[in-house]
Amino acid sequence: MTLLGLLKGKVTFEAIHDWMGANSDNKLFLNILNKKEKLDIPSESTLHRILINVDNNELEAIFREYFKVYAIGEHIAVDGKWLNGSDVNGQYTQVKHKSVFNILNKGAGIVIGHYCIGDDKKSEIPVFRAALEDKALFCQEGQIFSFDALMTQSDILNKINKDKNYYIAKLKNNQKLLKNKALETIQTFETPTYSNTEDGYKTEGNKQVSRKVEVFQSTSSDIVMFDSKFDNIQSIIKVTKTTTNPITGEVRESMQLSIANFKEEAIAFGVMILKHWRVETYHYHMDMLMHEDRHIAYINPFSISILRSFALNLYQIFFNKHKGEKIVVDNKQTKKPLIMARVKRYCQDSDEFMLELLEPS
Repeated sequence: MTLLGLLKGKVTFEAIHDWMGANSDNKLFLNILNKKEKLDIPSESTLHRILINVDNNELEAIFREYFKVYAIGEHIAVDGKWLNGSDVNGQYTQVKHKSVFNILNKGAGIVIGHYCIGDDKKSEIPVFRAALEDKALFCQEGQIFSFDALMTQSDILNKINKDKNYYIAKLKNNQKLLKNKALETIQTFETPTYSNTEDGYKTEGNKQVSRKVEVFQSTSSDIVMFDSKFDNIQSIIKVTKTTTNPITGEVRESMQLSIANFKEEAIAFGVMILKHWRVETYHYHMDMLMHEDRHIAYINPFSISILRSFALNLYQIFFNKHKGEKIVVDNKQTKKPLIMARVKRYCQDSDEFMLELLEPS
C-alpha cells in the first residue's frame, strides 16, 4: 500500500497514511492485494514503525529481482545521492546525513540496485568497491561502467579490468599525476585517432551547445598510455564542450578528460559519456517527482527510499515504452505527448492507469 501511495503522488508518511485510510475499501486495490474485505489500516505511528523496521536487505532483494528483466544493454552508471531529510540536526548541515549509492542501467534509465550509506563519514569509494564484489548484481562480463572522477581509483579500475568488464573513468585533480600524464600523451599525437563534433544541443535559456569528442589510441598496441598503478589504459577521451549564449554572444568552453580500458570510435564514446548523465536525470526526477529532499525521515530512511525508486522506475519503464505518444487514460485520448511528469499526474488521476504500471502488458 505504501508503494501504491507513492505512485499516487503521496510522498510523506502522513500523506501516505491519509491516502491509505481513504482507500481501505477501494475494490481495485483490494484485488491487487488479494484481499476480500476492507483493509485494517494501522495508525500513522505504527505505519512509520513498520517502515523503519523493514529489513532493507530483503526489500532490496525484491527490488533487484523485479527490475533486472527491464535492464537494457550492459552500460552501468553509479553515483551517490544525499537523503537530505535524514539530518536530525536540520537539513543541509551534512552532519548526520545518510545517502544512497545508486546503480543505474543507462539503457533503460532505471536503477537496478542500491547501497545504503548510513555513516556520513563513510565515502562512496568503499561502497563501490563492495558493489563490484556483488556477483548477484554484476554477474556478467562485458559491462561498461561510468562514474565521476571520485571513483577513478587504481584498485577500482583494475578490479573492473580484471573481471573482464570495461570502464570510462573521468580524470580530475584527485588523480593529478594521471591527468597530467594523459595531457602529455595526447600532445604527442599529431591528430586524434577519431574525432566527432555534435552541434544542436540546447540548455535552459536556449544556449547553444556543441560537443567535440576526440579519442586518442595507439595503432601499434592496445595500450595508449602506461602507468604503473593503472592497468590496460587503451583510450584517452577528450570532450570539449562549447556553450554560446544567443543573446549576449558569450562563449564558454570546458574540457573533460577520461580514460577507458577498451577501444571505440568518437561517436560511440560520445554517446556513452552523454548517457552517464542519466543518473543525474534520475536524481532530478527523484527530487522533482518524488520530492525526496523534502521528506523528513530521521531513522532508517532507506526503506522508503527504495520504495521511491520502485515507483520512479515504474514511471520510467512506462515512459520508455510510450515516449512522445498521446496515450489513452480512462478511455480518453490525452491531448499532449507523454513526459515523465504526466505519467505521475495520470497515476494521480486514474487508479486504472496506475494498474497499467504495476502490470505492464
